[in-house]
Order: sequence, then C-alpha cells, then structure tokens
Amino acid sequence: MTLAPLLPRVLVAAGLLLSGSAVVAQTTAAPTYDVRQATQYDPSPAADTIPRDPAARQANAAAIASEATVYGLPAVLQYGEMFAQALDRSNKRFVGFNRFAHDRSLAGPDYAAFKSPNSDTLYSNGWLDLTRGPVLIDIPPVPLRYYTLNFFDAYGNASNIGTRTYGSKGGRFLVAPVAWHGVVPAGATLFRVATPHAWVLMRIFAQKPSEVGLARALQDRVTITLMGDEQPADTRTSPSPLGAKDDALTFMAVLDAVLRENGHPLQEDGLVARFRSIGVGAAKPFDAAALDAETRAGIAAGYASAMAIIRASRAQLGIPTGTGWNRIEKGRYGTNYLNRATINFVGLGANVSDENFSFNTFADGSGKPLDGASNRYTLRIAPPPPVNGFWSVTLYDAATYRLFPNPIARYLINDRTAGVKRAADNSLTLLIQHAKPRDPANWLPAPAGPFYLAFRAYLPQADLLAGRWVPNGVTAIPLAAKP
Repeated sequence: MTLAPLLPRVLVAAGLLLSGSAVVAQTTAAPTYDVRQATQYDPSPAADTIPRDPAARQANAAAIASEATVYGLPAVLQYGEMFAQALDRSNKRFVGFNRFAHDRSLAGPDYAAFKSPNSDTLYSNGWLDLTRGPVLIDIPPVPLRYYTLNFFDAYGNASNIGTRTYGSKGGRFLVAPVAWHGVVPAGATLFRVATPHAWVLMRIFAQKPSEVGLARALQDRVTITLMGDEQPADTRTSPSPLGAKDDALTFMAVLDAVLRENGHPLQEDGLVARFRSIGVGAAKPFDAAALDAETRAGIAAGYASAMAIIRASRAQLGIPTGTGWNRIEKGRYGTNYLNRATINFVGLGANVSDENFSFNTFADGSGKPLDGASNRYTLRIAPPPPVNGFWSVTLYDAATYRLFPNPIARYLINDRTAGVKRAADNSLTLLIQHAKPRDPANWLPAPAGPFYLAFRAYLPQADLLAGRWVPNGVTAIPLAAKP
C-alpha cells in the first residue's frame, strides 16, 4: 500500500499541511499523557549523550542550536529591548523596571523600541519585574475610541487589558505571574501573566490633535505600583544582548538568562531539556569558554541555519487570502515556534487577532514582489473592513522593517485620514508609489525599492473574524505607463 494518498490526512492531523504557505489545520496528532503517572516512572539523573566523535558532536550541537534559535528568538529579541529600557543604566532609553516610557508622538521612521510599529496609536512601553511579587496597575476611564495594555510574556505570547476585554471604564488590576499565590487587594482584578518578566505595551488611539492631547493625559494617569514595602535595588548580573542578532554564542547566553529568570511551560520540558547539551538551561549559566571547539562550531552553524530558515519564511506569514495578502495569525502561538520566531523577527509586539485583525503583503495581486523602483501601485478599499474600532494601511521599507521616511511624513492611510478623496460609491483608492502623483490626496509614499504593506483592523466584527472580508489585491502599474 502506497503512503502517498495518506500523507495529506496524516499531515493535517499533525498540523503540518501547508496550503501555499500556511498551516491550514492544527489538531493533536496523537493522544497525550503524563508519564509521571506511570508506576515506577524514573527518568535518568544522567545528562544526555554527547558524542565523543568530533564530527558527530559538531553535528549534534548544530541540530540542537537550530532548535534553540527558532524556539528562543522572540525571547532574545525582547530581552534586547528590556535590557535597553530596564537594565542598562547607560542607555538613553533607560527608565528601569515597573515604569512606563511614554512616546508622546505617533511613531515615525526613527521609532526605536521595535520594528514595524503602527502609527495610529501613541505607545507606552513598560517592563515588569514580578520576580519579587505582583504589581498594581491603575487605569482611569478612557474617553477615546480604543486603548489596550498589551502584555507579552518572555516568549512573546500576548494578552490584553483594554477596550475589548474590560471595556473603557478603567479599573485596578493586580498583575501577577502564574506561580504567585497571595491575597488580591479589595477592588482589584487579578490578571495573570505567564512569566515573571513581562512587557506591557500600551496603545491609545489618537489621530486628531485633540485626541493626541487626551491620549497624552491618559498615559500619565495609568500607573504601576509595587506591592508591599519598597523592593531592594536590583543587583543581578545580566548578559549584554549586544551582538545577539548576529553572534550565536551571545544569542545562547541571552536565551540561557531568559530561561533561568522566567522558566518555561511544563509542556516544553522535553524540548528545552535538549538545549542543555550545548550549555543552555544547564546546571550552570552558559559559558562559551567552557565549550569545546566542535560544539562552538556546531552552535554557530545551527544558529546560521535557523536564521536562514526564519528569513526565508517571512513572506509566508499568515494564511493566503487569494488576493496577494496573507491573513496573520499572531499573538497566540502554542507550539508553532517557527511562526512565532518569524513574526517576532519581522516585528515585536504582535497583538492577537481578536484585538487587531491584520493582513500583510510583500507582493501585488499577481504575486510579484512590491518594488517602488519598477512599478507604481493602487489599492482599492471597497467595502472597508467591518470593525468596531478603526482600520489602517501602513507601508514599511522591506530592508529595514521601519516606516518609510518621505517628504509628506505620511506613513499610513486610515479611516480617519484627513483630505483623502473617495469615489461616488464611497470607495477609496490608494496611490502607492515613490514619485509624487499629480494629485497627492490619496498618496501613500513608497521607497524606490522593495516594501511591504500591513492592513490592520482593530476590534474586528464577526464577518472579518470569519474570513468573509479580505482586502482587494494590490494592482501594479509599470513605471513606463503614464500616471
């Protein structure tokens, strides 16, 4: 009996069948169980085998390092931002733990906290240290259309306090890690995050000058308060993440530090235990100097291989819509580690789809890469996405993953952009090109080179969540054609 006819069913059951570029099913491949419940279960106290043969040892290290890189990339990238804001006192962005750093203006090309920011909302960034206990976050009533405090655990998994989850009335929240057991103060709502280190990214929608003023006032009124007595000064030694994006050994040192401070989900014991063979998550902190040459070479090779896979997967983010756009499933990853790594490589701070239903595209409707050097483009938005919040189309330089600097400082067009011109049927056609068009009302400036687009829909309605609305394809017009 040939296996070929069975492969689609087997792969679907394993959550691995791809449709063009995305997973189309995610189910449990086989029943699970807790082996600790078996009579006389007794795991070996010894470490796993490390090959004596140099070539085998290097190959083994490469395989493990590749797994560790895919697993740990979001943690290492987030750690870099946490280090800059909460640990490195010499950094101009330093404010310490359990304090917000507020951006008083909408994001532009020089936004430094992370890549691929939106420019619809004011951002505030805070890094929580819950290793010594929970914190209280007080939120006033919010008169604006949308806000969220978007929490990320150490590995990039998202949760929210905001308009969608708790309404606009504000409140007091006790933010605690899952391992905390204590008394919740009267009047506070317990909100658990998975890890003792957590990133809270506050977004407040603001477009008009009056809304920006209200948003700035709200930023100042959202407070983080330590529980109990004042905590002692932080005396931890933390590895510098400088070079972690390019140096495999630095990457592993940072991942090791994250695992030690934050732990990992119980369900990932088997995977994370593998990393001990290359010194990550072992009995002692990672020490590159203690590794033999073959292991170091294997780590470098495995890291390079994993990063190549992640880079090659960028264009596969999400589920193809058939119009050139991919619908992005983000913020909730489970065991989809490559998807998690790729999304965070493109940009940290990805929110869940129920909060921000988004699409992106690196290609026009025919599948050819978006490139402002060879084409100009149009995008017709009709009808607009069904939302309870707002929507926007944002352009990013594909080389930098940042907003594209342009002469009119327009980085997006949204449902409230002033001065855009709509057709008689209320449709909106964006002009996406490098050169200024004769009528720039609907112009979204693009670089003279590769770029990509993000279509964000905040507080999506049922038709959007069910896939009954997708963006139209981007239409390419060769530059030789008359504008």
